[in-house]
Amino acid sequence: KDPEHMLDGSPAVEVLPELRGPGDLESRRYHGFSPFTGTSLDMTLRSLGVSTVVAVGVSLNLGIPGLALEAVNLGYRVTVVTDAVAGIPEEYARAVMKHTVSLLATRVPAAELVRAWS
Repeated sequence: KDPEHMLDGSPAVEVLPELRGPGDLESRRYHGFSPFTGTSLDMTLRSLGVSTVVAVGVSLNLGIPGLALEAVNLGYRVTVVTDAVAGIPEEYARAVMKHTVSLLATRVPAAELVRAWS
């Protein structure tokens, strides 16, 4: 493991300002691969009546599949935004989307998601 990788407070772990919106929730996670384990995220989403989780970011290697699996286990519908996630190497990321994420989540490009929610 690289001790400099994904350090708290570094630009690598910050949400891009363009992605933030009024009322957005942010759940910071320091260990593990899912934003649900060890946080109040599930309780918060349920109290807000949320039934669908939209996944973006990194990584398709661990984080996105972990989020999708746990969200499905908790009863949420999951949408993964195909052009807003990444993994390395690219071939592996494509395989994860095709063979794992496709079994857990709806996959859509960002433009389609924006159209559906506009």
